[in-house]
Amino acid sequence: FYDCLISVGRRARLLAQLLLIAVVRKFDPGSDGHMTIAIDDSPTQRYGRHVEGAGVHHNPTAGPADGEWMYGHNWVSLCFMATHSLWGVIALPLRSMLYVREKDVPALIEKYGWKFRTKLELAVHLVTWFVKSVRSLDIECKIWLVTDGAYAGRPVLKPLRDLGVVIFSRLRKDACLFDLPPAAKPGKRGRRRIYGFHRMSLSKLAACADGWESMTYQCRGSMVTREYKTFLATSRLVSGVIRVVIVRFDDGGWAAYFCTDAQVDVRDILETVAARWAIEEHFHDVKEIWGAGEQQVRNIWSNIGCWHLNQWMYTLVELCSWDVAKPKLTDRSNRP
Repeated sequence: FYDCLISVGRRARLLAQLLLIAVVRKFDPGSDGHMTIAIDDSPTQRYGRHVEGAGVHHNPTAGPADGEWMYGHNWVSLCFMATHSLWGVIALPLRSMLYVREKDVPALIEKYGWKFRTKLELAVHLVTWFVKSVRSLDIECKIWLVTDGAYAGRPVLKPLRDLGVVIFSRLRKDACLFDLPPAAKPGKRGRRRIYGFHRMSLSKLAACADGWESMTYQCRGSMVTREYKTFLATSRLVSGVIRVVIVRFDDGGWAAYFCTDAQVDVRDILETVAARWAIEEHFHDVKEIWGAGEQQVRNIWSNIGCWHLNQWMYTLVELCSWDVAKPKLTDRSNRP
C-alpha cells in the first residue's frame, strides 16, 4: 500500500495528464471560446517532527482556538473552472505541487535532490504544463487564468502572458499605474514609449463621485447589482496595458481588479473574478469531505500521492455526475 502511494506521488504529473485530457475534451469550448483555470495554495495540518516536507505556514482559516501559524504542508493547486447549468462554477482540481520553505529544503536535498521553488515559480510551472498539454491536443481556444492578489506579480504575469494566457486578479489599492502613452509622432525614431507620463491613483478614482456605472452580473451563484468604473492603464506588472475595474460594494468599500487583455468585457472580468471562489470551496470539500491531510504518512512522495488521490477523486465524482439529472442525483432514499 505504501509502495503504491509513493508511486502515485512520483508519477503525479503523468496521472494528472490523463485526467486533464478527460476534462478538457469534455469541456472544450471550441476555437472561439475560452477555458478558465485557477491557481491558489492551501495548507494541510500535520503532526510529528518526521513528516517530510512539512514546515510552519500561515493559517488562512484560523479558528478561535487556532494560531496564526500552523505546522504542515502547503499545496499550490491548479483547477479547471467548469460551469454547471444547475450548480454554477465548480473547480475541478487537476494537479498540485508541494511548496517547501527554503529553510526546510536541505533535509530533502540529499535524499531526493529536492530543489527550492517559490509559490510563484510553482504556479508558473503548473500553468505552463496545462497550456502545453492543451495545445498538444490541438485545442486552440483562449486560456484564462484567475488568481488572488498574492499571485498577481510580475514573476507570474510576464511569463504566462508571453504564453498567451489572459490573467484576471485583484489589484492592490496602492498599485503603481500610469495612463496610456501618447501616440507616436510621425517620423520620430526610436522605440515607442510603454508607460504614460501621469501616475494614476486608485484611491482618488474610487473616491471621485463621477464616472460610476451600474451592472448586474453573476456572483457566487446569485445575481448582484453593483457600481463600477473601468479604464485602461499601463503597469509594470505586465510591461504594457491592462484593463482595470473598480467595484463599489453596498457598504461603501471598494476593490480593484484587472485583466491583462484590454479587450475583455467588464462583465466577463467581474464574473471571472467572482468565480475564483470555487477553488476555495474545493479546498474546503477536499479536506472536510474527502479527508485530505488526514492520512498518517511521513514519506514526502506518499503525502503527495495522498493529496492527489483526494483531489482526483473529487474531480472524477464531479465528472461522473455532471450530466446526471437533478432528481436522480439528489435522491437519497436508499442511503439512510
